[in-house]
Amino acid sequence: MRKLGDFIMENQRTAKREKIDILSVQFDNVTMDEMKHHVTNFVEADTTDNMFVVTANPEIVDYALEDKNYYDLIGEADFIIPDGTGIIQAGRILGTPLKERVPGIEFMAACLAIAERHRQKVFLLGASKHVVAEAVKQLQKKYPHIEFASHHGYIDTGDESVARQVCNFNPDYIFVGMGYPKQEEWIKRHRHRFQHTLLMGVGGSIEVYSGTKKRAPLIFRKLNLEWFYRLITDWKRMARMQRLPRFVSKVFRTRLKK
Repeated sequence: MRKLGDFIMENQRTAKREKIDILSVQFDNVTMDEMKHHVTNFVEADTTDNMFVVTANPEIVDYALEDKNYYDLIGEADFIIPDGTGIIQAGRILGTPLKERVPGIEFMAACLAIAERHRQKVFLLGASKHVVAEAVKQLQKKYPHIEFASHHGYIDTGDESVARQVCNFNPDYIFVGMGYPKQEEWIKRHRHRFQHTLLMGVGGSIEVYSGTKKRAPLIFRKLNLEWFYRLITDWKRMARMQRLPRFVSKVFRTRLKK
C-alpha cells in the first residue's frame, strides 16, 4: 500500500490537471483510462480522504445554472466528468474540446472491476427495494470477490437509520442512484461519515444492472443518440428532456459572446 506522502504528491500532480469550463461548470478533461488510474491510485493510497465524483450531463449542468446550492455542491466534487454527448459537443462549439465522453455507467463498471481485483466492499443506494436487490444479485455473479450491501432509494436524504446502515457496512464504494440533485445531496450530507470511500451518483445505472431497464443498443451509442433512446423508451423523461434545448441555447449564446 502506498504511503500518505505518496498520495499527497499524487494529489498535487492531479491538482494541476486540466479543467474545461462548460457554462461555468469546471469539467475534468480526462479519459476513461485516466479515471481508472485515478481510482487505482486512490484505492492503493494510505489515506482517510474520500473521493467524490460527479458524472454530469447537459441536464445536470442546466439545473446547476438555475440552482446555486446545487452548483456549489457539485463544485465540491473531486472530479466532474463528462457523462453526456451534449457536453462533448458543447466543448467543441465553445472552442474548448474535452478528450472524450466518460459515461457514468461505464465508469461505474470500471470501479467495480477495480473493487473485484482488490476484494473490496460496495454499497448500492437507490431504485426500489426489489430492483436494488436484483442488481446486487446480478453483480455478485459477475464480481464474486466483492462484498455487496444495498438499500432502496425511496428515502429522505436525512434518514439517519439508512445513513447508519451504510456507515456500519464500512464500504469502499457507495453508488447512489436517486437521480440528481438528490443523490449528490445525500453524498454531501453524509460523506464526512466515511473514510477512504469513493462516492458517486449513478442515476439509473442500478436499474440497468438489475436488468429491469435496458441501456441503449450499441448503434444508438455509436451515433451519440443514447439520450434519444432513453426518451422514446421512457416518456416520463420528457419533462427532464426540456432542459436539453435550454442547454443548447445557452451554449450558442456563450459562443456568440466569445
